[in-house]
Amino acid sequence: MKKFLCTFLIFFIHNLHAVKIGDIAPNFKASTTIGDLTFHEWANESWIVLFSHPGDFTPVCTTELASVAQLQPEFNKRNVKVIALSGDSVKDHQEWIPHINSFKDTLKREGSLLSMIKNWKEDTDINYPIIADEDFSVSTLYGMYHPNAMPNSNSLGTINRENIRAVYIIDSNKIIQTILIYPKNIGRNFKEILRTIDALQLSQKYKISTPANWKNGDPVIVSNDVPLEDIPEIYNTDDINIYQDYLKFIDQPKFINGIDKSRKRSKGGFK
Repeated sequence: MKKFLCTFLIFFIHNLHAVKIGDIAPNFKASTTIGDLTFHEWANESWIVLFSHPGDFTPVCTTELASVAQLQPEFNKRNVKVIALSGDSVKDHQEWIPHINSFKDTLKREGSLLSMIKNWKEDTDINYPIIADEDFSVSTLYGMYHPNAMPNSNSLGTINRENIRAVYIIDSNKIIQTILIYPKNIGRNFKEILRTIDALQLSQKYKISTPANWKNGDPVIVSNDVPLEDIPEIYNTDDINIYQDYLKFIDQPKFINGIDKSRKRSKGGFK
């Protein structure tokens, strides 16, 4: 009975506090690998990717945090700060970081030769903070902890209270724009998270949406709030591809980190 009441209480608190898209990201104070911080003050006017992982010294988590470390230059280009979280201690985090950096150095770098040479010079060892949420207060506040998520054991197979793999993309106004939830045993695609940030930042600046499988530089969808006759003036283009009165494409109005290849790609299939 006591175990049932405890589980019910956690479930009730989780549902009471779990955040939603459009909410202001809750503020909190936390101990991290870079020292104590207050979330809103640390975020300042940057975009934020806050992501939880089940536990330190675990296989999938090691690959994930290594991937984020390698992508730090890409997050920086987009004015995005990254911050990780688990229920382990700062001491555990600090002891685990060399393992992550070592694995990160085995990962293949992608992109053009010029970009790879440029990024090679940048320090990609972990410099983003990892929160020690030992009392699960932040996890509960954001809805990162799901007691029934399986598998509910650590890497050694013992029962352990752990977070799921949650991601919160938060804009520079502290508004939650995206929430992604993964089970504990499935690693995330952080390049997809970068793609989502590109789409969000572009959409925030212009009244556009992005179609399925959109990549930076591809055509975009004009908002139905924009009258057809106003599109040429607003977007400085006469090239409008109309498939239905509610589905209109134009070339991407701004290229975020755009290159010639992406500019050429935007012409494909729409000219």
